[in-house]
Amino acid sequence: MSSRITYTRRRVCQVGLSSLAGVTLLDLVGCGSDTGTAANETLQLSFWGPASRNKLTQNAIKAFQQAHSNITIHSWFADFSVYFNKLNTQIASGGIPDLIQMDMSYVARYVQEHELLDLTPFVNDKTIDLSDFDQGMLKNSEDNGVLYGISLGGNYECMIYDATLIQEAGLGTPPTSWTWNEFATYAGNISSALKSKGVYGSPDASGAIDMFEIWVRQRGKELWTTDGKIMFTVDDIASWFSYWDGMRKSGACVPAQTQATVTGSGPNTSLLAAGKTAFATGHSNQFGSFQALTKHTLALQTVPTGPGPGNYLKPSMLMSIGAKSKYAKDAATFINFLITDPKGAKAIGLDRGVPGSARARAALQPTLKAGDKAVLAYSDLMASNNTASPRTVLDPSGAGKVSTALSNASQAVGFGKQSIMAGANSFYQEAVKAVS
Repeated sequence: MSSRITYTRRRVCQVGLSSLAGVTLLDLVGCGSDTGTAANETLQLSFWGPASRNKLTQNAIKAFQQAHSNITIHSWFADFSVYFNKLNTQIASGGIPDLIQMDMSYVARYVQEHELLDLTPFVNDKTIDLSDFDQGMLKNSEDNGVLYGISLGGNYECMIYDATLIQEAGLGTPPTSWTWNEFATYAGNISSALKSKGVYGSPDASGAIDMFEIWVRQRGKELWTTDGKIMFTVDDIASWFSYWDGMRKSGACVPAQTQATVTGSGPNTSLLAAGKTAFATGHSNQFGSFQALTKHTLALQTVPTGPGPGNYLKPSMLMSIGAKSKYAKDAATFINFLITDPKGAKAIGLDRGVPGSARARAALQPTLKAGDKAVLAYSDLMASNNTASPRTVLDPSGAGKVSTALSNASQAVGFGKQSIMAGANSFYQEAVKAVS
């Protein structure tokens, strides 16, 4: 789902209407003189997420503008699956947002293309105050030691389940932790119990790069080497595809045809939201968005465990500044508002993850609802149960293409167009090519 894209007079007059033809749903502000002075500054913000995130973001923008009456912020948003294509279209048309929600998988690419601003000067002069910011989260947000974006929160990969359906299936609450085989058995029991309703225990997550990464890390590796190459092997891929092949054959997860109907990413397009599965995979900060889509009671569950720790605290969405922004100082002020100001922190809540700033976390505590408390409890559990380990290797610039290649290969295997080994080899070759 995408909202309108709002362009300032400055941007329209610079680029020209013809250059903007490739960008959809434009809201154009009339051309005229734009002095760029403190009395009239208009910034553009882009981000991905569902409509619920847009509502929270607009609340934050409104609170910021009340304290900074000389600054106006317009925004556009889209589903993650199309967000970067829309962003690239805008950049190709000659413009780039002042404020850009960025994912760690894409930072290196945009840095190489000189599209992101080094935020170090704003950190040094305290425009962005990181004095009480979680240093681990901060370190994991860097690209070669340079901050090109500040994390708006941290999250762990999780499983979200429909407790109402679990009760209908006559099954007990899932254990605090479980192995992959235990999860397969549990999901299969759900499918059997709810077969008449067309509900399966699990989606087919064989194409989910975040889950595959945990699988690989549980086996003592990372997806990438420190110099941006592929670390996982064909055997790692084959074992992953084999697991989900067994899930499909046992009926524990949905058939390939059903999984293929999921054409987007995030809660809105999930099979759990559609009432077709009892489980979903996702990031812990998405819990509230999932819950908003159903009247059923949802709950958080750990990812299945392996031989070693695999999960990790991930900087969720970074907020970056476009390298060509004329209002970088004001953009940095807005970032600081989101991560440290109580009004900013309360406006976005935990939708983008657990805040890195101690001040922000303290401001949120008295206002947390049951769902937010569940997210914090899950974060605390993951920090103490020895199933997570710090991730210190950054994504290479081709990481996004690797994710797409995994999705394509997993679907080919699921539909029987390729054998497990053929699919594993195909994905591996595409992954190597993507990061070369």
